[in-house]
Amino acid sequence: MCCLAMMIPVCAVPALSDDEAADADTGSSDSEAIDADEYDIDETELITEDQAMADMKLAAENSNLALYCNEKEMWMALKDKKSGRIWWSNPINADASAGKKAQKDELKSGMTLTYAEVSKRRTMAQVARTKSKYKVKITPTGIEATFDFKDAEILVPVTYTLNEDHLAVSVDTSAIIERNPDKIVTDIALNTTFGAADSEEQGYYVIPDGSGALVNFNNGKAGYKIYAGKVYGNDITAVKTTKPATTRQVYLPMYGIVKDNNAGLMVVADKGDTCATINTYVAAQNKTSYNSCYFDFEIRTSDEYLMGGEANPLKVFEKRGILVPEIEVRYYPVSDSSGEVDYMDIADSYRRYLVNSQGVTKSAAADKTSLYVDFHGGTMKTETVLGLPVTMQHKTTTFKDAQSILQQLKDLGVGDIVVQYNQWTADDIKEKVADSAKAASVLGGSGAFENLMDYTRTQGITIYPAVDNLTFKSGSGYFTMTDTAVRVSNAYSRQIEYDLAHGVENKYYKALSLLSPRKHKKMFDNLAGSYKKKKLDTISVGSATTVIYGDYGRNSVSREMFKYNLQEYMADLQSTVGSIFADGANAYVLKYVDHVSNVPLSSSKYDLFDAEIPFYQIVMSGLKPVSSTAINGDAQIADLLLRSVAVGVDPRFDFIGDEANELKDTKYDKYFYADYRYWVEDAAGCWKFANEVLSDIDGIQITDYKVMPNGEIETVYANGTKTVVNIEKRTVTKNGKKISLYDYVGKEVIG
Repeated sequence: MCCLAMMIPVCAVPALSDDEAADADTGSSDSEAIDADEYDIDETELITEDQAMADMKLAAENSNLALYCNEKEMWMALKDKKSGRIWWSNPINADASAGKKAQKDELKSGMTLTYAEVSKRRTMAQVARTKSKYKVKITPTGIEATFDFKDAEILVPVTYTLNEDHLAVSVDTSAIIERNPDKIVTDIALNTTFGAADSEEQGYYVIPDGSGALVNFNNGKAGYKIYAGKVYGNDITAVKTTKPATTRQVYLPMYGIVKDNNAGLMVVADKGDTCATINTYVAAQNKTSYNSCYFDFEIRTSDEYLMGGEANPLKVFEKRGILVPEIEVRYYPVSDSSGEVDYMDIADSYRRYLVNSQGVTKSAAADKTSLYVDFHGGTMKTETVLGLPVTMQHKTTTFKDAQSILQQLKDLGVGDIVVQYNQWTADDIKEKVADSAKAASVLGGSGAFENLMDYTRTQGITIYPAVDNLTFKSGSGYFTMTDTAVRVSNAYSRQIEYDLAHGVENKYYKALSLLSPRKHKKMFDNLAGSYKKKKLDTISVGSATTVIYGDYGRNSVSREMFKYNLQEYMADLQSTVGSIFADGANAYVLKYVDHVSNVPLSSSKYDLFDAEIPFYQIVMSGLKPVSSTAINGDAQIADLLLRSVAVGVDPRFDFIGDEANELKDTKYDKYFYADYRYWVEDAAGCWKFANEVLSDIDGIQITDYKVMPNGEIETVYANGTKTVVNIEKRTVTKNGKKISLYDYVGKEVIG
């Protein structure tokens, strides 16, 4: 046996103790269904809420809510006085749950801490229940607690503050104590079982993945992966060698819980949202009989790189301290005077949060039905000149083309058009940083551009000249050696194109540098000044409204710092230039934009999901005008259009003035469908249909939305208007009047 033991590779021997290994396993994303032989089934007698409340002490109270605390267990109870519902921070019958002791300890814990042992290049997860000592102090506004993780040599203070309509749980990261410089905090998950549901409860979780999705309690999907959705998308500074799976963006830093159709909880990451991930699991999936949803916060990021001769990548951690000043999760109880609660009430609660806490106001443009058009100006293309290959600017949609297309749409009766004009400057076409409003000569130059702008002003068309300075080549005052974002591994962040067929790097295109957030102030200041000088009062900032990342070089910028800086720049653009267009919008920019375009009407379709809902669109109803993804880029044109008008969403089209075959061997080849010649009449028909349905309900809040058993979609608005969409028959019935899509768009197009 000794000889056999010596033959086992060192890397195969676990470095964790038995308890630690069990703790680390509780968060596995590859959970399997519960095997009864593997779990301890406790015969502990169930206790009632009244029995649990007998051990609780009142910590704080106001006219709406009451907060109770069990100081010994570090459990809390949040009581909604309107409904009488008690929301527990931990399951009161965790001991009676299926599962091993480690899983039960996690259910009963107030925090899960992940820390890195830097020298060993590994991370460890520990739950507060077994790995920390905690002190509790009741204050006039709530509770103060400290979790002292002895093995990790880390102390984390947490504040629980009862406000008029919510409980706020926050951590001031500057107060975290790391006693050993080799052991650093990487991730904090607060109250991972707040509002958890047992195997007998009915209800679901509202997940803002893409348009939105529902996960039913106890849905029997224990064999699937736990859902983990990174809020605002992954940090693209770290570049994957193979293309990541295509998923929808999590635009909103929140989730919802609906129980028994009569009570709800809207949970939002108010601070630290840029480093938050939404995690959701159902009974048996996390090796217990409970369902739960929670945030965890990656307050230090990591990266991997390969050393020469090494088969496995080495892990490195952000080393310049914690750059996320504070994390805060808010819990808003949701009730309804009717006694019934569903995801519409969760949407209404989040909308109120946006208005009251984030300063989001209604856009004036929300009150009309618009046709959204994206023009794609120019791209780089390799041409043969005197027998030699030369890469040069290629015109795809000139300013004259754009004016002609818009005139055709107006002649066809389109009343209101909103345009985003992409790649209209020479720097943008040449993939350099475009920080000036200088029209590209290849598209017609300044004269043709000014003619286009003059035309749109007289025709009631709003055009947003766009710049997208996410990636760049050296030139125009920006240089890849000094202005590129740096990865945690200290390598420059080079953004690659992936091969469509195999998902590996496409060597045909040279990798571009990721512009460091340190250079954003210079870029946005120059943009504001240049647009103002050109007397432009509209602007689109491209990827800036959906992509968020850090720079981990000498002068580090975290994702959280990126967010606050961007909000400052957007406010300056708003005051200096005017109206801002968002090509997709994360929650933190909603205060500053007038239009939100290109929003999907689907989720990432994870196996764990039980239904898709237009949650994002419902939240935006009555606040911001929203357009669909490109109608002409979708395989199911009628379905997308009908589902769009069912939630007050306007149609959008991609247009190019060039023929599709001219896009071959360019980065524009993805717009093969966008030749305007084939779509102008159908685009006008789609707008007329949408306008007929939405003309008097644009800008009105949706108060009810449901999919009927026969597949029809019924939507009710705050002014009493009701629409019923029948996708199969291609009709909308509005207040009893039937509107047929066939009267506006040919059957050969919509099927």
